Amino acid sequence: MVVVGTWSVSQQSLVAGCSILKHSAQRDQNQLWQGLNATTGEHVDVASLNLVGAMPHLVQAIINTGKPTVVVFSSGKPITEPWISSNASALVQQFYPSEEGGNALADVLFGDVNPSGKLSVGFPYDVGTTPIYYDYLNTGRTVSPGMAYPNGTLLFGHQYVLNTPVPLYEFGYGKSYSTFEYSSLTLSKTKVSAIDTITATVKVTNNSNRDGTEVVQLYVRDVISSVVVPNMLLKGFSKVPIKAGQTATVEIPLNIQDVGLWDVNMKYVVEPGDFNVLVGSSSADLRANATFTVS
Repeated sequence: MVVVGTWSVSQQSLVAGCSILKHSAQRDQNQLWQGLNATTGEHVDVASLNLVGAMPHLVQAIINTGKPTVVVFSSGKPITEPWISSNASALVQQFYPSEEGGNALADVLFGDVNPSGKLSVGFPYDVGTTPIYYDYLNTGRTVSPGMAYPNGTLLFGHQYVLNTPVPLYEFGYGKSYSTFEYSSLTLSKTKVSAIDTITATVKVTNNSNRDGTEVVQLYVRDVISSVVVPNMLLKGFSKVPIKAGQTATVEIPLNIQDVGLWDVNMKYVVEPGDFNVLVGSSSADLRANATFTVS
């Protein structure tokens, strides 16, 4: 076992022939009083969301050997290392756990537990592109990302000259050892009033050979509104265990009162018009849609 900084690098074949790289740099208050190095803790923070010091160079050197490598981020905040995301064999995000965190991580890495967690925050490409969130206000502008390529070529964008406002990992993102297919989204009513509650029903199939759990997410988009509103909002979800090869019928209730807005007179109203219901695995991975109309 070789330890450099706060990266722990296994040189043995631990999981399916892979090296495991783990980043963790939190300290409790007693350790901070002892003067031990840390990248997070009480009165300790960093000015960027990148890995610190030699850590990214060490990860790159290990990955460049060609050996399949799983990178584990154990952190209290998003880590912005797009190169690792693009080149590691797998990436596990473990937000700071409790005493059983090591066992939980081992269970996931060795396949004893099938993960089903979803991000409750978006991960940016860089600290300079924050804040980053899925429910941004509607705009007429298109996304025009830029990029600095490894060979020195520069592609100039607009929102950020050499970067993108699109998240590296979006709100609601999360992978599993299972894969899921969505189909047959229906609404219990498509002509509604402001006092109604409807049910969105979708079929979700586990088309893998592993039992798994999917977090089905329901978003709503107001097609035309009197004031500017978010492009869409999460209005419901359901966490559903599904056996390998099986199909589950998932029902998510939607209270029409919850799709209202604060108008120019600062009154909360549900305006008449069309609303899109979007169902999927994350805020950027939407698999099915339907429309209801408020009269």
